[in-house]
Formats: sequence, C-alpha cells, structure tokens
Amino acid sequence: MKTSESIHNGKRLHPLTALLSSMGLIKEALIPVVVLLTTWFFRGEGTSGAGYWRIIVIAAIIVCMLGFGILSWLRYRYEVSDGQLKVEQGIWVTKRQFIPIERIQTIDLTEGLLHRIFRVTRVQVQTAGGNKPEVVFSAVTRKEAHHLREQLRAHKTDAQDAGIAESNSPEAGQGGNLEPTKPVVDAQKPMYKSSLGSLFIAGMSSGSMGLAIALVLALMSKVDEIFPHLKVFQMVVDLFEFAAIPLIVAAGLLIAWILGVCLSIIKFANFTIIRSGDELVISRGLLERRQVTLPLARIQAIRIVEDLLWQPFGFAAIHVESVGNGNDKGETTLLFPLLRRTEIERFLQQMAPSFTMQSSQAFEALPNKAWRSYVLPWTVIFAIVTGVTVWFTNWGWLGLVLGLGSALIGYRSFKDAGSMLTNDMLVLRMRRLALTTVRVPRNRIQSCRMERGPLERRWGLATIGISVASRLAGAQFELYGLPVSKCSAIMKWYRPNRK
Repeated sequence: MKTSESIHNGKRLHPLTALLSSMGLIKEALIPVVVLLTTWFFRGEGTSGAGYWRIIVIAAIIVCMLGFGILSWLRYRYEVSDGQLKVEQGIWVTKRQFIPIERIQTIDLTEGLLHRIFRVTRVQVQTAGGNKPEVVFSAVTRKEAHHLREQLRAHKTDAQDAGIAESNSPEAGQGGNLEPTKPVVDAQKPMYKSSLGSLFIAGMSSGSMGLAIALVLALMSKVDEIFPHLKVFQMVVDLFEFAAIPLIVAAGLLIAWILGVCLSIIKFANFTIIRSGDELVISRGLLERRQVTLPLARIQAIRIVEDLLWQPFGFAAIHVESVGNGNDKGETTLLFPLLRRTEIERFLQQMAPSFTMQSSQAFEALPNKAWRSYVLPWTVIFAIVTGVTVWFTNWGWLGLVLGLGSALIGYRSFKDAGSMLTNDMLVLRMRRLALTTVRVPRNRIQSCRMERGPLERRWGLATIGISVASRLAGAQFELYGLPVSKCSAIMKWYRPNRK
C-alpha cells in the first residue's frame, strides 16, 4: 500500500545498512570491473597513462556507490503507528509504503557473519499473498528487531480481537462459513531441537550432496592447473591403470559426501522449532543464523521424506508445502531435519495438529497388475539402449546393470506405493529413491484430477494427481497404478456434492 503522506517521526536503520547497500551495488558491478581490468592488463594498457585513468574512473565509481549507500540509509525511515507499518525510502524518487498490520503474515530474522560482528539483525516482513518480502530492514539492532516484531504482533492481535468482537456482535449476522479464532498462547510452548548426531545423519543423505559434488568437480578440474608440476591425474593413471577412472570417481564422491555432511551441519546447526500460538518459529544456522515464522494457516501439505540411507534406522525428515514460504532457496520448507518414525505423530500433534492421523489406519496397496507401470518402462529403455551401444563400445554392457537396477527400484517403488483416504485427509505414498508420504487435508487441495494413458486403460488402472498452493507455481503430487474405482472414490470424496 502506497501513499503520499510523509513520515515525520520515523526511525533510521543501523548505520551498517549504508555499507551493506554499497556492497550490494559493488557486487553487481564486480564481474564487469574485473573483466575490464584483466583485459587492460593483458593488452598492456594497465601500466600506461590511459590505464591509470581507467583505474581512477573505476575507483570513482566505487566511491559513488559508497555515497549512494550512505544516501539511501539517510533517506530510509520507518515507524509503526495508526495500525500500520510505514516505510519511506528513495534518493531521487521517494517511495512510501503504508502496510496494514493485519495483512502482515510473517516477520523473519536473519543474521549473516557481518550482522553478527556488529550485533545487528536483518528483518523481512511478508504480507498475505506475497511471494517475496514486502519490506526488508537490512540492519537493525537485535533489541530493535525483537521490539519491532513484538510491536507488529501486538497490533495484529488487537486487530484480530476487534474482528472477533465484531463478528460475535448481534449485528454481525449469521451468514459466514468461516469463524475467526483467537490465537492460543500456550503456557509452555512446545519445542523440538535437533542434536548434532541427528544433523550428522541428516547430512549423510544424497540430498545434501548436490552443491558438494559441484564444488568437488570444479576443484578436480583445476587440480592440474593449480599444481602443474604434480600431474595428479597422470600419477593416478600410471599407478592404477584401468582402475584409475573408478578410483577417481569414488574419491570424488567420498570427498563430496564428507563436504556435504559438513555443509548440512553448518546450515542446520542449532535447528529449533517452537510453536507459539498459531505460528511456528524455526531457527537454525551456525555461520548465518535464520529465524523464520510460519503461520499454521499457511501450511497446505506435509511431506514425510525417508531417505534411502535413513530407512534401515527408522528416520525421516518433515517438510511442508506452504503459501508464501519456501521462496528463499527452499530453505523454509524444512519443518524438521530428522525424526524417528515413531516420533512423527507426536511431533505433528504438538506442531501441526490438523495433519495428524490415527496409528490404526493402514495404507491401501496398489493392485498386483500395477507392477508393470513401475518396472517395465525404464527397464525396456535400458535394454534397447544396451542392444544399440554394445556394438560400438565395451561399456555398452553397463546398460544391463542399469536396467537391472531400474527394475529393482521400480519393483520396490510399486511395493511401497499406496494411498489412504479419511474423512478430511488424503494421504499418498510414493518412492523414487526416497520414500515420500504426502498428507493433504481436503480443504487445502486446489485441484484433483484423474488421468489414464493408453497402457493404463489396457490394464484397468489410472493416475490420481492433486495440486496445492505453494510458492509461485504450486506443488503437484501424482500416484499412478491405482484402480479406476479408487481414483473415482477420491474424486467423489474431493467433490462430494457433484452429481
């Protein structure tokens, strides 16, 4: 919300904001500047008079960026008054935002390394329906950050109480279907905190190795350039001959795995989740500390993910699909990094009670004829590829190994897949490598569809697909190989009044 009204008694951000703004501008211009300097140097222009003038111009640009950072900090004002969060900013064009408190959904706090040195906090304010923060306070003192959050929460609670009083008055009428409820503040707030051991086990999963593998591959590609006299790869090839390639790959994966575990521990250290009324407050991080607020009303679905390495030990991670959250690299979709399967229901009962289920309920397995949908497709593809490539290379026989592996994974996926339907919740269970169980209440499903391909029609099967509101494009879940009668029952359950 924008207005032309000025802010007269607003507060300034911490002076570190000026430096952070300048660093952001310099970061955007860093790559072009480095490219220009490198080009001038190799052309021999770096030591000429023209080269010095170019360096002076670049230094002047950097000084101007520092000046812009200072001016943007001086021009930034904010205050909370009249039931609104008011922000004024801009150097050449003044931008004013007046955000009603009742529209504010989350107030998230983040502390990077620079923030922690100066003992300040980054505050992000997100409104209902927003896919990115509406307002970002780059740096405020920790005391001011907590004061601002409590101030916004207090105003929001007052507004909700006023709305409840109005809805309960005789003049409010009886036509509403949704009754507003006052947040419940527990005397003792439920809290879960991850241990170092659980973080180590969580880091062992394949999901934490993506960045690590990329870093290791980049490093391995530069080893001979960094140490040209060592000739590392040539030494390995001379020593192990034909076994060199598998050994190099295994060593790279081992290093990536160790690095992935370390990155996971650093990222999710001190992971703590606390339920405060109708909100979940999630804190985590060793080098960068983050505190995210997730309203329970925004959670659309729960995903229970059991990684392949965790299943023998009975561990699982809890993820959420939520409206407006999870946009920052998907980090806020993790509700808890690792729990024992036996603890999941108790955890959800305390943190997200609308997603709990009775332990006596059982999954309905897929019919026996559905195994073909899971086993045949990739197995046939690998068999064809093997038959073609074996004529050109001895490595073509690896296709048989890959085909056998895909058949085993497909059969395991068929055996583990299933569904469950209760009065108000649909539960789907599927496997790729990790086993994923999705719980979606009926009132959170955006759309439900039944699809049948040519082979599914021949085998009397169908695919059920649902979508929920989550981030920009929403989240999609599919389970194929279900009987047509089961899919029809789910469609009827989703739309009970359809004739």
